[in-house]
Amino acid sequence: MKRIILIFILLININSAFALDYAKVDKQSATVPTNLKTAPEIAYYLTKDFKNPQEKVRAIYYWIATNINYDVPKMNAFSTYNHPQELVDEVLKTRTGVCANYAQLFDACCKSVGIESYVILGYSVYEGKLLKIAHAWNAVRINSRFYTLDPTWASGYVLNGKFKKEFSDQYFMISPVEFIKTHIPFDPVWQFLNNPLTNKEIESNDFSKLKVRAGYNFADTLKAIKDLNRLDYVIRENQRIKSMGMINDLIRKQVAFNQQY
Repeated sequence: MKRIILIFILLININSAFALDYAKVDKQSATVPTNLKTAPEIAYYLTKDFKNPQEKVRAIYYWIATNINYDVPKMNAFSTYNHPQELVDEVLKTRTGVCANYAQLFDACCKSVGIESYVILGYSVYEGKLLKIAHAWNAVRINSRFYTLDPTWASGYVLNGKFKKEFSDQYFMISPVEFIKTHIPFDPVWQFLNNPLTNKEIESNDFSKLKVRAGYNFADTLKAIKDLNRLDYVIRENQRIKSMGMINDLIRKQVAFNQQY
């Protein structure tokens, strides 16, 4: 019994220390020198004192969420970019952006310091309601495990047409099993689930499949698509999207956009 109690106490201390580390990371990541202009420069400065990859991810995430403001007028605007780097350059210049800017900046920062990172496109549900615009967020892979996060939602919220700056810890490195309830990728491979949910199941709040074993292996699919050329990638992506059900306009628009490509 003494041994069990001792282990329990040690676990509490470890968890407390980890929480304190986050506070330390957040404090240290609040600002960067004004002469740092590029994602690699900023990411290096933010992470140079941390060895743990999770702390590095936190430092990048916290800085972006607390230093980038959401661009409300641009929320429903249609803009075209030839390369993701244009989104990164834009947000670093103006310190404002929409979800695509947040996600691409986070991705660029992570990759520049050796963190495996992804930008995910899809739609989202907030307080049970489907939001009417497409969304972009991120995932990272640490110690062979995938975690999902949303630096845009972490930065604040829009109320009555105005952006309210307020950092939220709710969207940092969440298990895909939980994240799928609010963030639904167009392409089911980015659910990071071996039993991916259909769009109809998600719409119906039917998450029972998450408890069932399945033969699908999303990691194998990720490996298979990794080296595809852009055209083959988009063709296969559309096939996967369609297989999950075309139940709303956001999904149909994404399929049409891919088809146009």
